[in-house]
Amino acid sequence: MKAVLLAVLSGLMLTAGFPKPSLFFVSWMALVPLLLALRGKSAKRAFLLGYVCGVVHYLTVLYWIRHAIYYYGGINYFLSNLILILLCLMLALYPAVFALVAQRFARRPALFVFALPFAWVTVVEFAMTFTPFSGFPWTALGYTQTPWNRLIQAADITGVYGISWLVVFASTAVCGFIQNRFRKTAVPVLAVCIVAALAYGTWRIADVKAAQQAVPPFKVSIVQADVKQSVLWDPTSLTDTFQRYAQLSDDAVKAAPDTDLLFWPESAMPFFYGIDENYTKEANEIVRRAGKPVLFGSSGVTRVDGKPRLLNRAYLLNGDAQILGAYAKQHLVPFGEYVPLKKYLFFVKHLVVGDVDFVAGTDPGPIYLDGHALGVLICYEVVFPSIPREEVRRGARVLLNMTNDAWYGDTGGPYQHLEISRWRAIESRVPLVRAANTGVSAAFDATGAEMGRIPLNTAGFLTVTVHPMRYLSFYTRFGDIFAWLSVVVTFLGVIFSYLGSEEIKP
Repeated sequence: MKAVLLAVLSGLMLTAGFPKPSLFFVSWMALVPLLLALRGKSAKRAFLLGYVCGVVHYLTVLYWIRHAIYYYGGINYFLSNLILILLCLMLALYPAVFALVAQRFARRPALFVFALPFAWVTVVEFAMTFTPFSGFPWTALGYTQTPWNRLIQAADITGVYGISWLVVFASTAVCGFIQNRFRKTAVPVLAVCIVAALAYGTWRIADVKAAQQAVPPFKVSIVQADVKQSVLWDPTSLTDTFQRYAQLSDDAVKAAPDTDLLFWPESAMPFFYGIDENYTKEANEIVRRAGKPVLFGSSGVTRVDGKPRLLNRAYLLNGDAQILGAYAKQHLVPFGEYVPLKKYLFFVKHLVVGDVDFVAGTDPGPIYLDGHALGVLICYEVVFPSIPREEVRRGARVLLNMTNDAWYGDTGGPYQHLEISRWRAIESRVPLVRAANTGVSAAFDATGAEMGRIPLNTAGFLTVTVHPMRYLSFYTRFGDIFAWLSVVVTFLGVIFSYLGSEEIKP
């Protein structure tokens, strides 16, 4: 029972570092209870303890999923809770496998202390990008360290995985100290790694800020209309939606007449832009009245095998409401925008509200405004580093993330999504501007420093001055080298753990 309680404690501590409550310092010791509980346990017992830890963690950090599917997905209370539980039961397999690896590595103290952090990156975080149907890299432990901006600058080399490795290393080093495993070396090595990361971050921040100031400014006015999800797609509410965007856009232009772009969120225009003639005409009139280019989200239609299919699109219009470019969402949300394995999961369409027959866009390139290359990310896409990385590789010099987080209500979901988006600016070394329907809208420079925000459930506008820049980071050029290194280290560590059964003392 004591071991189970320790596993539960680790699950809660893993969650504590995420918004909310954002106790980032707890994350550094989050795995200590679980690792102590594994001491002397069989492989089966270790797997079960890791599974308990995972279930507790994912239920408490992803609880907002139930809110979305219950309040807005049209699914009843019992079934929405069941879906959340089933998802967490699946995700818990990852930390369960990690615990199994930890049990093997415990035979070799050097592996347990120094290689186990690589195993966490491999079997929990990197593997989660390959979760069936979509991938779900939402809960990387490195994301908890967002408040420590100097520390996380190394993400432009390793991605978020390098910071996760460092945080887990703290837990293995402390466990090694408690269990007299590399007591004289592990903690000093950890201290050197932290100091090195902070020194690198201090230098990189100064370097990037200097580079930003050498680039001409680009002003973006974010418009957050705070349209509730319950009425967003209601045709009778469209008049109010138009009025909100018209008034807020006018106010933004009056406050900043030299703004270069008005930025509206995903589904800001909840109709088929360019197809619904009357609604399109009204939207165009708002743009012309503002007299500024506007980037906004709306639905589109394409043909696949001769059949009309839906697109989640972003449109860029100039001040005369002429289309300058468009982008279609590439990474769709399973069961929200499409049904995977539709032939076998045909019953799903009876469990959800609305159409889930979207198709993915295929063009990852930027769209252009007066020579500025804009990389567009729609909602969930910002969670996948490979998408903004490819856009920046293709020339994007500023990332514009439009989203609709009204689904999550006043839970930790919108804040977790917000902090994840910050990392894409750091990894790619380009500014990122975020427009959300009900919040949180914000902007980050190329160091991840926040430039302002509009709070959750608040209507308003925010004008920020960013510096679009071409500053190809190591991570942008080479991708997940650190994650693949972790895979290799873990694989070799597992092999080495089977070479002899006697525990090797340090």
